[in-house]
Formats: sequence, structure tokens, C-alpha cells
Amino acid sequence: MTFRLSPLLLLLLLSLGAAFPVEAQEEKIVYKLGLILGEKDKNEKEKKIDVEALNAATDAFVAAKRFQMLERNQLKAVFTEKSLQDFIGGKVNNKLTDVLDLDLIGVVENSVETTKQAKGETWTKWIINVRLIDVKTAANVVTLTSERASALSLLPPATSREAGALLTQSIREAFPPLGYIVQIVGKDVVVDLGSEAGLKKGDTLEVVQKGEDIIHPVTGKILDAPLKVVGELKVLSASPQLATCKRSGGKGELQPGNFVRLRGTESAMIKILQRIPRIKKVFEKEKGELEEKN
Repeated sequence: MTFRLSPLLLLLLLSLGAAFPVEAQEEKIVYKLGLILGEKDKNEKEKKIDVEALNAATDAFVAAKRFQMLERNQLKAVFTEKSLQDFIGGKVNNKLTDVLDLDLIGVVENSVETTKQAKGETWTKWIINVRLIDVKTAANVVTLTSERASALSLLPPATSREAGALLTQSIREAFPPLGYIVQIVGKDVVVDLGSEAGLKKGDTLEVVQKGEDIIHPVTGKILDAPLKVVGELKVLSASPQLATCKRSGGKGELQPGNFVRLRGTESAMIKILQRIPRIKKVFEKEKGELEEKN
């Protein structure tokens, strides 16, 4: 059973869709990633759900266009289940980098909750969480989740496919597509990111550059400086692999070879709207009316 917003409320959602920037400091355009399941010792039904979640998570990372996925059997060929669990527990394992050349391991966990409603109807809630671990340090990088509302429904996803689509949004916020300026003709700026990377007319790209490396005052190690924004571009049109943009911010000179990224944004409109009593009442009223009809 899926709850959808009325056209009036949906229009209000979209009109208030101001996006909040999310900081990202990634320097690689593509990361090599292996996904594994977090929990063991499950029954057959739970194992089937795990496979569904693992497949949905894999599709989500592929859709984000920032990851080269390692097949599960390649991980198994190098590691025992114990060595993988040791790594999850925080122990660095050089085989991950030396043999598989991995950057990240993603630990996939999921839950499926079914709630009975009035007149025997049931609502299913799918949640997929992926904890990304840095292979070189075994440190947690970020936890990505599908537990979020979409612009079309304030209710959580009811299938693994819907959960995977929302997980893709979380991934793209943390790892926005990266590329380069490849051509400048007059006021038109062409970048090597297009619709295949998720770009569309009206999107904002940030022109970024790496700051100076920082030397740790205690260890003496060189620390990678985060990327800093030096300009903005507005997408005018996008083909599968290229986009034509115009400058919309910044004062420095643009040149072919400048690094760009899709502005990583997390639309905060749903969270904001859910806190507005008037909107909340509309949502609750429509939800109640739908339950009565069913």
C-alpha cells in the first residue's frame, strides 16, 4: 500500500524545495568498492531479504557513477568470513589494498518492518543502511541510508527497489559526480558530465580546487586538504556525456581542466514541511482518509 500526495500538496513541496549544500571532500572521481553483508546466522527467509538488499545497494552505488564495484566472489576468493568480520571490527587488512586494490568496503544492513493497519491492510517499510569503511585505516567514513522521504511520498519505501532509489540519493549527496571543464566557447562552458551522470538543465556545478596540504604538527604526516569551491556553473543543457553551462558565481578565471562537481545537495524540504503544523495536519488528514477508503 503506497500513500501519494495530493497535487496541491505536491506543488507546495516542490515550491519550497530549497536545497541545503552538503560538504564533500572526495578527490577521486571513481572509488573501488566492495559490498558485504553485515549480519550472519539468519534464517532462509532473512537471507533472501539480505540478497535483495545487497542487490539494491549495488544498483544504487552503480547509479551514483562514482564507484567501480567489486564482485562478491572476488572478495570471497581472498578472504574468509572471519577475516572480513575482523576488518569490520576495525582491524586493517593489507590484502584489501595489496590484492584487490580496494578503496572502501560497504557493510550492508537492512530491516523490513510490516505493520497491520485498519481492516487488515498492511504497510511494509524497507530500510537499507550501508556503512562505508576506509580500507587503509579501517575507519568508518560515512553511513548512507534509504530511511528518508521522497518528493512523491512522505512514507518510507515499501520495496527493496524503492529503498534502493532513496539510497542512491544519499550516495549522490555524499559523493556528488565529479568531472572537468573540457571547453570554453564565449560564455558557454562545457564539462564532461552529462545526463548519464544525472545532470539536467538547471543543476548547479561547483568549480573546485584542492587546497594546500597540511602537515600534522605531532605526527608529521601530510594530510590531504579538502576541496574548496572557487566558482559556480549553471547547467543549460545536457547530452549523455557532456553538459553546456554558464557561469553563475565566482570571479577567478575558468580554464579547461578545472575540476567540477555536481553540487551535493540534500533537499531539506521534506524535513522542514514535516515540522510545519499546518502541512502536517494536511498530510495526516489525507493519510486518514486513505485508510478509511481501504
